[in-house]
Amino acid sequence: MVLGIAGCSSQLDDYYVDPDKTTNPTIEKLFSGILENNRIRPQYWEIRTMSATIAGAYCQTATIDNSAEDRYFQNAGHVEGFWNDFYRPSNQSSNPADYNTGNGVMAQYRTMQRLYGVLPLDERPNVQVFMMAGRALLLDQTAQMIDLFGDIPFTEAGSLDYSNTISNAKFQDQKELYDTILIGLKDVAEWFAGTTLNSSAEASFKSQDYLMGGSLDKWRRYINSIRLRYLMRISFVDEERAKAEVAEILSNPIFYPLVDGDGVGDNYNPLNTDVLLQQFNNYTDNLRNVFTETRAIAAPDYMLNTVMLPANDPRIPFMFDKNTNKGKEPNKTYRAMKYNETKQADSLTYCSIMDSSVFVFNSRLPGVYVSAAETNFLKAEAFERGFYAGSAQAAYELGIRQAIAFMYYLYNTSTSKYEALTQPSTATVSAFLTQPSVAYAGDQATKLDRIWTQKWLHFNMLQSRQAWAEWRRTGSPKITTFPSPRPGYELPPNRLLYPTSEVAYNSSYSEVKAKDTRDAKIFWMKE
Repeated sequence: MVLGIAGCSSQLDDYYVDPDKTTNPTIEKLFSGILENNRIRPQYWEIRTMSATIAGAYCQTATIDNSAEDRYFQNAGHVEGFWNDFYRPSNQSSNPADYNTGNGVMAQYRTMQRLYGVLPLDERPNVQVFMMAGRALLLDQTAQMIDLFGDIPFTEAGSLDYSNTISNAKFQDQKELYDTILIGLKDVAEWFAGTTLNSSAEASFKSQDYLMGGSLDKWRRYINSIRLRYLMRISFVDEERAKAEVAEILSNPIFYPLVDGDGVGDNYNPLNTDVLLQQFNNYTDNLRNVFTETRAIAAPDYMLNTVMLPANDPRIPFMFDKNTNKGKEPNKTYRAMKYNETKQADSLTYCSIMDSSVFVFNSRLPGVYVSAAETNFLKAEAFERGFYAGSAQAAYELGIRQAIAFMYYLYNTSTSKYEALTQPSTATVSAFLTQPSVAYAGDQATKLDRIWTQKWLHFNMLQSRQAWAEWRRTGSPKITTFPSPRPGYELPPNRLLYPTSEVAYNSSYSEVKAKDTRDAKIFWMKE
């Protein structure tokens, strides 16, 4: 039940003050606590309980056990944990082995609002930048909650700390709440565009903002890019609004700069360009247990066999290992185990698996808020659909070049490289762009399908929640879903069911009970 309880403990001893352990929490340090989000970082609990086994399984950016009748069944505990990690700080510890989860962005921002509300007016300019940046992060994560659940509590969530009022937070209409998010993102973007920090605020923000180093330019790019993302997400149900606002963004890159790499493809540097949440230096764990505990170690069938291998995709050796078979002999070629393989455990050793260097043993994998490749795929779709005049092909091909460079960047983050690989050359990537299944050719439906498929591939397991949202919005790629024999759970759902705590204890649940089904569509999905 969402009551908005404030308080947490965190790894960020130098950045963050736990309100439960001090009488003087500060806006600046609470902001750093909002940044500490292991639902963004690819750590064990997020990948094991959501990205691989729920979102990734539903849209096939991850492989699941096809013999399990419950493969499309929603694990109630895992979804409960995800819900709680948005609404309240939980499971945060200074011990890197304690697979931390979310950061309670809602609760922490409500505490920031309370503290801001009692500040003397002459002190507010020193911390307003933290309030605006925190608001952007809250709006981003709120949109992602809507993408998963539909209607959610928002305005009344956190009332206990913010207004000293105990209440069951009411569920709000998802479409109206998305409108609130889009208006809010525009407001925050325009505030960042017109602000100049005083020396105190500038120094403090640079010190506490370990996500973007206090760069106002990078915050502007992040906010405009996620606004573009969510405008495109509603574009099939509110095309008029999406078209007008997307055109506003794309027509004025000076006022609305984006995380798009500024036209640099093969040689763009994700570390400098993208909004990435790095692992802390004392983090030494990796995703090995995720892959040994689940079938996610297997290369996804459609991704490798249908999308990548026929096109000779240069990312293949960065994303997958050929594996070693039962006879202890290395497999000679890349090949994903078929999704409908009857004996997956026996067949797996003869099939490709997730790459050891990049995914399995890499303790430096960053979390991705937004990347240049995603932004350029969004621009390509907007251009192709006539939202603004521009070259859809150029944006599409730039997105692919950046996606390939991004995978090479991930490879270089690893300190456990099991194979020496070099970055695909410009000539290699140019040849890849001419492959029949990749080349920007055909009718509009074909072109859009290729944009969306390449974006799904770029998201892969690390951004499975984004991949699942886009797959539900667009229907691409055209993956084959194999039904489960469990009655009522034959196919992946359209949304996640509400957690049991909301059903049992939130008196407002009765207002959304009729919508709380697996088949109910998120409002931006096509009919």
